[in-house]
Amino acid sequence: MATSTTTLVVLPPCLPRKDIDHLHLESFEPTEAHNDIKSQHCIPTTASPVTHTMGSILPYYVLPKVHTVIQSRSHKSILVVGSHNRSPSALITENEKANKPFNWQRPTATIIRTPDGDVLQLNVLPGQAYVEHYAALLSTYFTSEDFAGHRVPSVRYIPPAVDACASIFAHSNLPYLGKVDIAILGYVDKLPRCAGLDKWETGVDRVTDGGELFAWKKQILPDGRLVAFIGCTACYWGDIGGQLIRALKVHNEIQEAIYIGKLGTLNERHIPNSILATGCSSIFPDGSVVEWKSVLEDAVKGASGVVHGVHFTGATSLSETKEWTREWKSKVEWVDPEIGHMAKVSLEVGVGYGFLHVVSDNLSREGLEGLVDERKATIVTDRLKLLEQADMILDKYFNRK
Repeated sequence: MATSTTTLVVLPPCLPRKDIDHLHLESFEPTEAHNDIKSQHCIPTTASPVTHTMGSILPYYVLPKVHTVIQSRSHKSILVVGSHNRSPSALITENEKANKPFNWQRPTATIIRTPDGDVLQLNVLPGQAYVEHYAALLSTYFTSEDFAGHRVPSVRYIPPAVDACASIFAHSNLPYLGKVDIAILGYVDKLPRCAGLDKWETGVDRVTDGGELFAWKKQILPDGRLVAFIGCTACYWGDIGGQLIRALKVHNEIQEAIYIGKLGTLNERHIPNSILATGCSSIFPDGSVVEWKSVLEDAVKGASGVVHGVHFTGATSLSETKEWTREWKSKVEWVDPEIGHMAKVSLEVGVGYGFLHVVSDNLSREGLEGLVDERKATIVTDRLKLLEQADMILDKYFNRK
């Protein structure tokens, strides 16, 4: 399949809507099939500043993630579904992050007019954990004291199929990447080797109206293996990460994958943004465990500031209560939504796997740097230093014999 190099184009977010009272509405008449679907609606987690590990700063974590149409209009109810919908009829939130090349797309909204009132459908990239997470964000948002005495919409969600992203990835530009041996995922644009002026490839001659889902830079190792540093404009939260590993195996025949991102720690000794986390086992909420031989095992040996630990794969950070932390802190060191899913699929499809993450927050201690002040200059600087170290570890991994 022929490919061509082109500049990655990232479209800016929509300007504030001046036609807010004339939003696209879809008429909807309830049917028997609709009633069957309605019975599948799930009630989301609702977090409280009193019981959650973030404490009083929880609302500051939640608010930036709430679609601006939800913040500006009232609705009878909100339904969170798995759908990657960025068509003209979908409403783009005004708080998408336009200042970075990857992980900037956020869920869109569709207003559905029913006989009982307007229903807002939030269209989330279809992953079971991601849909659950966004429903929890909205449910938590509406418990704010700002809504005291006011009618708030009900929030429900419908879990998507476990492989719902497969067709999305298949019809994206990912197949144009071609065959690669090693895929590096996550904070690839922050790695020193990828921070230069050379362009990100998308594999297409002309960027479509919505932009391309993936972009990459390639590196040929001395032994001839091909490495691709792959960024994604959407967020592959939770099990979507596992679906991405499967897609990379199917479409690009990868042999190994390394995920470089961020995670939380339950160990009160660890200071956020000062160490890198790695490991080779993860526990799921149902108690099941996935274990693997990390491809980074030799590369991280003797590396200062790299800590090994058991990982917990959780669907949503809104479930990370103080009680949950007390229960799990003696069993696991790390927590994030993707690592276990990626490892599980890697084992299923025969892909070597490893992770190397910045520790971004500490669930056992309030008052430290966390997820609400990530743009603080000192945090940005500290994380760049850690990613420089991660880049050096990648060099050691690439040059292994």
